[in-house]
Amino acid sequence: MLRAKIERDRHRPYGRVKENGAWTQISGEDCERNIAAASAWLDEIGIEAGDRVAILGPPHPNWTSLDFATLCRGAITVGIYPTLTPEQVGWQLRHSGAKALFVDSPDTLARLEGVLAPQLRFRSTWDCPHADGDRQALWARAALVEPVHPAAIVYTSGTTGDPKGAILTHGAIHAVSVTSREAVKLEPGDRGVVFLPLAHSLQRVTVYRGLLEQVEAWFCPRIEDFLDVVKEARPSVLASVPRMLEKIKAKIEGEVARASPVRQQVFATAMAVGRERSLCLESGRPLPWWLATRWAFYDKLVYRKVRAFFGGELRMFVCGGARLDPEVARFFHGLGVDVMEGWGLTETCAPATVNRLDAFRFGSVGKALPGTDIRIAPDGEIEVKGPGLFVGYWNNPEATAESFTTDGYYRTGDVGTLDAEGFLRITDRKKEIIVTAGGKKIPPVNIEKPLEGGPVGQAVVIGDDRPYLVALFAPDPEISVDGRDPVAQARVDALNATLAPFERIKKWAWLPEPLSVENGTLTPTMKLKRRVIAERYRGVIEGLYA
Repeated sequence: MLRAKIERDRHRPYGRVKENGAWTQISGEDCERNIAAASAWLDEIGIEAGDRVAILGPPHPNWTSLDFATLCRGAITVGIYPTLTPEQVGWQLRHSGAKALFVDSPDTLARLEGVLAPQLRFRSTWDCPHADGDRQALWARAALVEPVHPAAIVYTSGTTGDPKGAILTHGAIHAVSVTSREAVKLEPGDRGVVFLPLAHSLQRVTVYRGLLEQVEAWFCPRIEDFLDVVKEARPSVLASVPRMLEKIKAKIEGEVARASPVRQQVFATAMAVGRERSLCLESGRPLPWWLATRWAFYDKLVYRKVRAFFGGELRMFVCGGARLDPEVARFFHGLGVDVMEGWGLTETCAPATVNRLDAFRFGSVGKALPGTDIRIAPDGEIEVKGPGLFVGYWNNPEATAESFTTDGYYRTGDVGTLDAEGFLRITDRKKEIIVTAGGKKIPPVNIEKPLEGGPVGQAVVIGDDRPYLVALFAPDPEISVDGRDPVAQARVDALNATLAPFERIKKWAWLPEPLSVENGTLTPTMKLKRRVIAERYRGVIEGLYA
């Protein structure tokens, strides 16, 4: 399918990347040539079917060229997040048995030198030394790859201990890329910005869909440049995580706050009208003429100017990875930008459910993709089965066996409800995994335990749907230490030095009392009652995020 698309649309722009301050266009011809060149490179270093090829770096066309070259020869891509520490990268290289590692720069390679796995045959920056490759040989090898063959190992955080490598097959990735097309419709000529790490399943699937559906991808390697790239690219569709939508909303509201009181009042009225229209469309009711007229008036006066913040052509956000505040979704929907929130996991190749343009409920994560079955277990856990499901965890048969029911449903660890119309709502998590507003999944126990000791009786890490992690420290009732704040801060600093940036504790606070079974914050087996703690100390938590 990929070959047919590339050959049919040989001269169509597939993407753009900024080099030396100017945007360079990548056509279908360039895309095929780059993949063939990367394949020749892999052939030269002895990569065969089944071998693991690790790629680490920010979003870039070289990432995708190496990925496709790897997949076309039946080898397995191991995408590694560039935010991981060298030690975490080293563990994934050893566990996956990667035979080659490609990174974005010599500096990155130097940073990893002390942790590279012994089985690694080859390491290099990803600038391909070949200008061309045998394209017929590329496609001939690709024809030998079967849907059941592994395509990628994607590491996801476990509740405790080391990460788990989910094995995604060619068939699973293809199934999600195809079935999601019915739910989230793209159009030839659409433009998008690739800014999430390509190790992220959602971003990977959107890139695959872009190649299949003639969507031009503008690559944004530095997250700090995102808004500038958006203004230049003028995207029509953006795949994002909730945190990015929250930042954009805050940026817009910050601009309004600096405007005159009259402009602020006009904006407030316009947003009220937009919200009313959004509620009407969500309910499926016909739009009253007077509301349509008022919205059209404010579209000319306000909404179009705000949409210019995104380049003026954005019509749709596709959002996943964490819970999206319904009011944030309604804010953008009121401006005339559709917000399609979905839900899925690494183990489901990203989306398993999604809201549709013609059937959506803000606060829900939509309905199951075609061919995917969602059910709720007696304890409320969401179980999923379908063609996009992973086949197991790499070198971890115990975790694989524990993750599936006897009839083949995957136990997701999320708790939720299905309404009569089939809309899924996530209400809780069965597993102790924090999912930040940026979509990062973090097992809190791995951070809490090193912080405990001395005056810190228990540490509680907070961060679900938040921009960063904070910690609550409960004092040990049997230890009285003068100047305990410096002691605790030293523990935080020491731990942060070993963590990836998204895992670090940004702020912390002492709780006024120890945690105990008696005050209801611990179970009889001395486990944290996280929801009770979050509710009881809500004021302390909100102060840390103020």
